[in-house]
Amino acid sequence: MTKRHLMGQLLRLVPFGISRGLRQLHRGRFLTVLTYHRVLDKPADFPFDEDLISVSSAQFRQHLDFVTKHYDLYEFRMLREYMEKYGHIPSKALIITFDDGYRDNYEVAWPILKEYGIPATMFATAGFIGKRRMFWWDKIAYMIKTSEKNIIDSGPPTGISIDISRFVDRQDAARHVIKNVKHFREEEKEELISILSDQLEVTIDENDHELTMTWQQLRELGDNGIEIGAHSINHPIFSNIDEERLKDEVSGAKRMIEENTGREVITFGSPGRGILTDEERAKFDRNLMGIVAECGYSFSTLYRWGLGYENSFNPYRVPRVSIESHDSASIFGVKLAYPELLTY
Repeated sequence: MTKRHLMGQLLRLVPFGISRGLRQLHRGRFLTVLTYHRVLDKPADFPFDEDLISVSSAQFRQHLDFVTKHYDLYEFRMLREYMEKYGHIPSKALIITFDDGYRDNYEVAWPILKEYGIPATMFATAGFIGKRRMFWWDKIAYMIKTSEKNIIDSGPPTGISIDISRFVDRQDAARHVIKNVKHFREEEKEELISILSDQLEVTIDENDHELTMTWQQLRELGDNGIEIGAHSINHPIFSNIDEERLKDEVSGAKRMIEENTGREVITFGSPGRGILTDEERAKFDRNLMGIVAECGYSFSTLYRWGLGYENSFNPYRVPRVSIESHDSASIFGVKLAYPELLTY
């Protein structure tokens, strides 16, 4: 048993309702926001990034059983209406969010949400909707997992040199490369992807892979109780691009989604940052918060984990709780009760 699961087993001895009640008594009302990416029953030969699979369909049902028992479910538009009417955060508020706009959000997650009668917010990467494009992390995973080659030596400036056969499996090797890419500028990231294609002898035809939703599917979600938020246009590593492009990604995503769905977009879900010092992260977050507000959004979920306490609530700095496929049913409950202790 890992230290994480041992901690989970110990913490779960305290009933969830008691731990939440004590937290609210000590810290006041708070908002819980969950982050999912893909809801998928992974096939054995899955060629893309497995780390983006947050839950299987069975796990997702378990999670919904839990949250419907302990929380009142909202999306951000509902939250805005409540706060405008009552002037405070609802006492048991939880919002389920999905990042990126993967097709399984429509095909797998949404039917289950409908079955439970639960609202949610889905953050769409506008430039991928209705197109056959692969996210950069899926490209890297696909090339590593489908190649028969084992050696990667990208040379400067990216400097990635690995023997894939020395990793636990090819997904583990892809995870290593993807993590390192978060240090790279955008042009370096694209250069590395080209080098990987050459060295691993894998050419990707993106037309063969239909990974994201269509605009019609997004409109259907919006017409049936799902809030559509923006998640940039092209999903670059946000802290690794210049300010002009950052503004274009934030404002352009809102405009594209509104034009194609006919619905106002009020929430921005920030893509992940690169690897930053605490000082750099604070500066970046302040800058992004200003851009999001200037673009006319009402809320923004920044890429940091935790709960949104009413006494310090900033609608442009809404934290979330990341959900991962290795979270067991018991760990899921503990994670919601003690998100500061079990961040991943």
